[in-house]
Amino acid sequence: MDTATLVLGLGALVGALLRWRAGGADAALAGALVLSVPLCWVLARFPLLVTGIASGISVPLSPVVLFHLLTVHPPAASPGTALLTWTLSTLPAHLLDRRSWTSRVFNAGSAMLSGLVAALVVGALAPADPLTPRQLLAVLTGAGAYYVTDAVLSALSVAVEHGRSPVAELIEPGTAVGGGMFLLVAVLGYLAAAVELALPPWVVALTLVPVLAVVVAASASRSAHQRRRQQHALFQAAVQVHAAASADELVQALELHGSALVSTGLLQVCARPPGAEEVGCAIPGESGRWVVARRAPAPASQRIDQTAVESLAALAAAALVRVRLSEESERHALVDALTGLPNRRHFTAALERCVAEGASVAVLFADLDGFKAVNDTLGHAAGDELLQEAARRLAQAVGADGLPARLGGDEFAVLLPDRLPGLVEDVGEAVVACLREPFLLSAGPATIGASVGVTTSVRDDDADSLLSRADAAMYVAKRSGGSRSVLAGDEA
Repeated sequence: MDTATLVLGLGALVGALLRWRAGGADAALAGALVLSVPLCWVLARFPLLVTGIASGISVPLSPVVLFHLLTVHPPAASPGTALLTWTLSTLPAHLLDRRSWTSRVFNAGSAMLSGLVAALVVGALAPADPLTPRQLLAVLTGAGAYYVTDAVLSALSVAVEHGRSPVAELIEPGTAVGGGMFLLVAVLGYLAAAVELALPPWVVALTLVPVLAVVVAASASRSAHQRRRQQHALFQAAVQVHAAASADELVQALELHGSALVSTGLLQVCARPPGAEEVGCAIPGESGRWVVARRAPAPASQRIDQTAVESLAALAAAALVRVRLSEESERHALVDALTGLPNRRHFTAALERCVAEGASVAVLFADLDGFKAVNDTLGHAAGDELLQEAARRLAQAVGADGLPARLGGDEFAVLLPDRLPGLVEDVGEAVVACLREPFLLSAGPATIGASVGVTTSVRDDDADSLLSRADAAMYVAKRSGGSRSVLAGDEA
């Protein structure tokens, strides 16, 4: 789309050249170029921004030159002169800009095509005497045609590049305001032409004063808009970063809103320092993590972007600390502090998830036999040591497929997939056997047993019913003398 726009714009330039030659090769072209080329180059760098905080409608000032030319060199009297001067002036002004190459190409093509449409409209409506209200009306109509053409081309370019609706781009807030501001630009061009045609040359030079005032105002407005946009993006980044629940979400929010914050529109969190064409800052406290942005062409923008990157790095450092503390707290909330096994909350959540998914599972409920005697004879420290070793043996006995957990006190549970007939019963016997082996504790040897209840899931089971059945089977095993495993349904 950008290349096609430039090609069509160059076609407008060639057409203007042929028209100029066919009209007698007006010698006024050289003098017009001497003034128009530098003026276009300056004005192209200071567009007016007329919208809100996060986005902006850019109103170009350089077309003031076009409407001046169309009045001083009317198409009827000097065919092609105004349009050829405009195209030869605006082409280098845009191609030598500091924006990305695709933006330069599109802006140059769009300016030449829009100028062609404006020249055709003004040429069709302009009277013989330029110093009349009718000429001003022709200029304003041409300005409207210029703005509409440029807006449509911009909307199509955005639609092609980002897959959005061109109509949605055209009806954005600020488009109408931008059109009104552009008509003022056209009036300024006509005013300069009227002064040149009616008054001495030294008075014409005074018309540069309002042009200079508009340029200064545009520059200040642009700087203010950039600061507002960056403040808005920084605020959004702060909100989203501190709302992130994980480090990955944090990085995504940082890159999304950080890209809106820097002038080049591209920011990344990466594991390398910035290169020669980048600005960046290390994230404090994060070894090997950097916030990096593409370097802007203008030194002033580079300084602003560097400050923005440093602010984001500090923001990321604080947010990462919060995320890690939150994740660590969440892990602690799901782990038994003494044994390191999952706790009741973790086990119940895992069981509820399996039941909700319709998985076929088995639950083992184990209660240690003789644990109170160890506590009473060897002390609570020995009891804690025994529980830790029992947890280690339990995890080893159930294997990688099982989820062992400490429910509290000397009660343990295991969640197993129910895949093969007899498998869960074998695991129950293995748990009894491993806990029957003597424990060599710091305070002395100890021997205990384990009563284990086993149950498997059936249709319409819930987590509570599974645990209740396994618990009931465990009590059957304990009443039968302990140190054994009982499958629910086999209690008799």
